[in-house]
Amino acid sequence: MMSVSLRTIFAPFILTKKQLKLVSKYLFVLSLTSPNVLLGQSIATDSTKLSFIPYCYGGKDKLEDSIHLDWVQIDKDIIKEKLNKLPAVSSSLTEIKKVIPHFLDGKCNCRSINEDLGYGLKSTQHTIHGGYGSCNVDVIYWGNSVLKLRLTIDNHKEIIEKYLLKVIQLPFECVDGQIRYEKVYSENVQEYLKESGQLFLESADTNYRRRQAINYFMDVMTGGTFGKPFYIMFGLGSETFNNLRFFIVNKDYNALESILFSPSPTSRLFAARTLTYMQDKYGYKPTSDTYRRMKDVLANAQLIRSGIISCWINKFDYDYYDVVGDFEHLLMTQ
Repeated sequence: MMSVSLRTIFAPFILTKKQLKLVSKYLFVLSLTSPNVLLGQSIATDSTKLSFIPYCYGGKDKLEDSIHLDWVQIDKDIIKEKLNKLPAVSSSLTEIKKVIPHFLDGKCNCRSINEDLGYGLKSTQHTIHGGYGSCNVDVIYWGNSVLKLRLTIDNHKEIIEKYLLKVIQLPFECVDGQIRYEKVYSENVQEYLKESGQLFLESADTNYRRRQAINYFMDVMTGGTFGKPFYIMFGLGSETFNNLRFFIVNKDYNALESILFSPSPTSRLFAARTLTYMQDKYGYKPTSDTYRRMKDVLANAQLIRSGIISCWINKFDYDYYDVVGDFEHLLMTQ
């Protein structure tokens, strides 16, 4: 029997009431039903100057052989002919497919992963393989309308520094060790909101810890934990329950209510189950709209799958986690 109290486990995550009051007004919520609506607001991020982008992440091994310029040219062409052009034309899938004809089917040395996120939302993670590296084009979309675009570049530091920086025409940033460019198409978001009522894409909170915790649950794109509905590659995610404990001990209902409207079905499940727990333990009282969303999310809950199936590691089935039934146990042990 574990003797450690929840209070002891949660102690490092506690914010004062004054801190919570200060930061709560900086949530970036996309909603037609909320009284504080912020649409298409630019999100300030910790960024590096473009000249330092090669040092963002040393994910690829150092080049040992002499550089093949024909391979380099493939990487340069992907950036010049595709990535540089996409933000201006990517407000619809139709326009994206004019630049990347196989965006959805992943043919021709590419790979596409398409997911249904629920509530009319879908996502595509499209990988373009080049000479030395690859680029990713990720979108969240509704029908033919793109709501958010993310571009990422993965290549050797030497290739980026000597060759690719000369052709990059977008303000890429170094975010979480990823060379990334993002754009939200606010007009399309507003159209979606007229149909659904609420969507939460990203927090602009001035409190770094809180902003990171919220945005962790919003990311369904390359580099995020929640790209595939009800599946997490490693366990339940490196920071999932740390962040949930952070919200619980601070009684940060606003953050959890925002995550109920995340693009990720998995994140929505974590938020709904945590708020149900806080109803029982802390007397939390959701609004009628929030309560309906909680019930809907829990009614469509699934077991969360985890792991990589491979005969090479003698693993032939996923690990399964019951977040609804085993929540309190997971809260103590994860």
